[in-house]
Amino acid sequence: MDRKPLREFTHKADTFLTIDNSTYKQWVFRYTFLELEKDLGVMGDITTNTVFPDKKEACGHLVAKADGVFAGEEEIRYFLVEADAKFRPSIKGRFELDFKVKDGDSFRKGDVLLEIKADVHDLLAVERVVVNFIMRMSSIATLTKRIVDKVSDYDVLITPTRKTLWGLIDKRACIIGGGGSHRLNLSDAILVKDNHIDLVDRDFGLLLQRISESNVDTRFVEIEVRTIEDVLLCAKAFYAFLGEKLRTIGVLLIDNMDVGDVARAIDHLKEAGLYDNLLLEASGGINEDSVLDYAQTGVDIISMGCLTYGVPGVDMSLRVK
Repeated sequence: MDRKPLREFTHKADTFLTIDNSTYKQWVFRYTFLELEKDLGVMGDITTNTVFPDKKEACGHLVAKADGVFAGEEEIRYFLVEADAKFRPSIKGRFELDFKVKDGDSFRKGDVLLEIKADVHDLLAVERVVVNFIMRMSSIATLTKRIVDKVSDYDVLITPTRKTLWGLIDKRACIIGGGGSHRLNLSDAILVKDNHIDLVDRDFGLLLQRISESNVDTRFVEIEVRTIEDVLLCAKAFYAFLGEKLRTIGVLLIDNMDVGDVARAIDHLKEAGLYDNLLLEASGGINEDSVLDYAQTGVDIISMGCLTYGVPGVDMSLRVK
């Protein structure tokens, strides 16, 4: 099978994570409009309203304080320009945006990334939401791009896990950085984890039988395995069901296994003729220092929680004139 398009279908939902999709738009709404209302509180920006009692046009420049990869253009454009004005009743005027970079572009320390023109009251009201949003997405995109570049000699997709602070927004940032998204939510695909497996006494055949009998339409079925023995047992069970009984894509999640065991597991799968029709994912404590070693094993996907939690920040500031 051609493994690359399959893994991008299962673990890279780039066409879903756009403002055109209502589900993703709701996530952007949550972290822009609702954050703005929380930031303004009951009284609004009492500092700016006191210092500037009258309208005053101002221009803000979002300046990078470190090198990075930009992300957040589509979301901020929706927030400040394209969305229905009724969503931000505290903002009275219009915004003019001039992005100096696009999503996925690299930038250097000192670069102006975005120019915003608006009344000073509106501009300073949205300042913190805009800066926080772009910093968060750009930080994740920057780290993802660095790791993707590190493993570029290997045919592997780098994805986040469910350990995200901002959910789908974090996953889109990973995509902008050149990675994937993995499963979007609990209803997006079937992912059988250790808790499920322990409750059926590691009977992979029973798990797949129940999945096949459910007739649930799912993009892929992924099962977590933690030993070489389970890798082989689960692969054999998949081969018995994939096709007529289970029309989907099968994925083995090789979790918390060291590099040597992952490589040996893949060798055993190939020797047993169980490799060609399954995708293989490595996960569990993989970081920037170890990711290259895992990429060399031949897995199709590497999922990394560090992409979206504890991510090093790319600092920025909005300078207003």
